[in-house]
Amino acid sequence: MFGPLSDKLGRKPVYMTGLVFDVIFGYISAFAPSYEIFAMSRFFVGITNGGMSLVSFVLTQEYVGKSFWALTGSLTNVTFAVGIAVYALLGYCIRDWRFLAFVSNSPGLFFFLLSFMLPESPRWLYSQGRTVEAEEVLQYIALGNGKERVTVKLKQCGGAVKKDDSASDVLNLVQNPVLRWRTVILMYIWYVCSLVYYGLTLNAGELGGNLYLNVALYGLVEVPAFPLCMFFIEKPWSGRRKSTTVFLIFAGFACMFTMFLPENTGDIFFSPSLLALYGKFTVSAAFNIIYIYTSELYPTVVSGPWMWNNSYSLSVRITILSTMQTQLNAGLGVCSMTCRLGGILAPFVPSTKALGPSVPFMIFGISGLSAGFLTLLLPETLNRPIAETIEDLQTPAYQTLKNKKVNLLEENS
Repeated sequence: MFGPLSDKLGRKPVYMTGLVFDVIFGYISAFAPSYEIFAMSRFFVGITNGGMSLVSFVLTQEYVGKSFWALTGSLTNVTFAVGIAVYALLGYCIRDWRFLAFVSNSPGLFFFLLSFMLPESPRWLYSQGRTVEAEEVLQYIALGNGKERVTVKLKQCGGAVKKDDSASDVLNLVQNPVLRWRTVILMYIWYVCSLVYYGLTLNAGELGGNLYLNVALYGLVEVPAFPLCMFFIEKPWSGRRKSTTVFLIFAGFACMFTMFLPENTGDIFFSPSLLALYGKFTVSAAFNIIYIYTSELYPTVVSGPWMWNNSYSLSVRITILSTMQTQLNAGLGVCSMTCRLGGILAPFVPSTKALGPSVPFMIFGISGLSAGFLTLLLPETLNRPIAETIEDLQTPAYQTLKNKKVNLLEENS
């Protein structure tokens, strides 16, 4: 819902609308007089927060050139990890749940007011024919980067496919056999990443030791995962596919090994808590990579091998990237749906401990291993051919991802 709305109405208004409703329903949760109202408010918090997060991710990517997408995507996920640790600190200091909900929700109001300073996506503006506004945003970004002498001038062009004529919609994910197979695998991988990620986080309370320290560590352990995965995905001997596979398999094995260890081993290096932290570390790295990997597995739905030629104007390349983001919205939207399903089921997994103390980790372990091996069925995208159109999925490709680096302003500075 939020993806198509952001394509029609703009990234910023949809993002800010989702954020303000997220804050409103968060406050309703804090002051809910009954469980029914509390449950309803949390339901709408989940809808608005998930949609707002997806649109804000796309908006962040559209502010920068494609060569920075991996970096900005990783930094976005780092803030999520830090938020978990901060929430654990708040929980330690504030024991009343209503006051905790109120305090943890209040920064959203601050960021809502701060978001008024954000410009609209220049790529979305240009794709809508609002060239003057797109030029103003690009000029504003250039000034912020210290490039005062840069003059941004865009020209209307007909070289790229317009959104209304584009075949990049959700139906193509089902109709095309290659896209259908990729989408099914990616949906399962996203589901597993979410299930294991949130399941291990919520399972922190079941481990021995201090509850608040466990939750904080489950958040902080993600921070070093992001630079590590950024290192591996850019190496030819690992790339996107192998890195995702290894991280998911390691997460699965870490959870499986936890089943065979007693809760009080006395050995800090082979304790269930440490293995669970290692599982959270590796699944966080896989979760970060899958965002980048997914965006590279879908075609851009534009015609011609000329699209990344530097001799073409900046306006042509901005239109192309806008069209590419529409396909990214569709792919990420479908995968995000199954991701939320994993998040919904994750709180119930720790309760399976009633069937046996090792059952939750068995579920996480089997899920991680199966997703890791399924990743091997996907093609590598690092320095490999990438499809320009849906038809290119059936033919030998002719472009190399490594050479497809576009900097919107650096080329004209």
